[in-house]
Amino acid sequence: MHKINLIQGDTITDISSFSGSINLTTSVDTLGASFSFSVARNINDSSYTIIESIKNGDIVKFENEKNLFTGVIIDITTNRFSKDIKCLDFYFYLNNNKVIKQFNELNASACIENLLQSIGAKIGTIESIATSIDKIYKNRTVAEIIDDILKIVNEETGKKYILEIEETTFNLVAHKKIKVAVENNIFGMPILNESMVNMKNAILVVSNDQEEESIYAEVKDEEAIKKYGMLQEIVEVDPDKDDISKVRNIASTKLKELNKVTQKVTLPVLGNDELRAGRTLEIEIKEFNIKNEFLIKSCTHSFKKGNHICDLELEVS
Repeated sequence: MHKINLIQGDTITDISSFSGSINLTTSVDTLGASFSFSVARNINDSSYTIIESIKNGDIVKFENEKNLFTGVIIDITTNRFSKDIKCLDFYFYLNNNKVIKQFNELNASACIENLLQSIGAKIGTIESIATSIDKIYKNRTVAEIIDDILKIVNEETGKKYILEIEETTFNLVAHKKIKVAVENNIFGMPILNESMVNMKNAILVVSNDQEEESIYAEVKDEEAIKKYGMLQEIVEVDPDKDDISKVRNIASTKLKELNKVTQKVTLPVLGNDELRAGRTLEIEIKEFNIKNEFLIKSCTHSFKKGNHICDLELEVS
């Protein structure tokens, strides 16, 4: 049974019976999850007193045997008979704290731990990442800096790491595939989009020094260029990148990432708490003659009148 708990200091109150229009959304394009719901209000009934006490900054937990979301109330709209409440998980603080940081040949793990400490975030597991960061960040949010550091790690090593949040604790872990099954759960009308808008089949790696014109590395897919025409991307790196194999790896990683026609599918499925952005599904969509493994790009859980539905945006992984 799904349950909403309101946490105000040391007081925890189950407000599930007052709640409706529940939505939980995750997306790989945005750091953090969002949770929204409405609550009924009746100022003439003392049993509704708790509803009038709900304030911005209160904590909300959404559970079903295990925790599905923990976050802070950031927006309340009050109507005569209801309140509409929006919450964000604790990535909210990473996205809304700008800092100035200079890292001098510090490994990526230490950089990220330093950033989390600077805003008082709770830190759990931090996996060791040896990639050296030598960069100044000005007027950037903590989330933007961490995202940039993990991008550098991926470009140089080909490995992906993610900063996960477990209730209020942040963990830096290697990305791994988590598969979820939805057999016999698909319903409604799926929509397929195939696009080459973001395709790149040629990559140049150059210095980010505007005075330098050297090309450090260049990779192309001649077959793709022959079929689709040349679509070139330029990747800028620090001018002191003197490790040729590292620079070439940056070019190859970027080509592998961008050299494709994307297949995206949107479809509704019956509710499953295990569905969330970043996980994978292996499904067959007979309308499009597709059977493949898909990455969940975004997932919105909706709970209305006892029904649990998930709207998915998928991309071939």
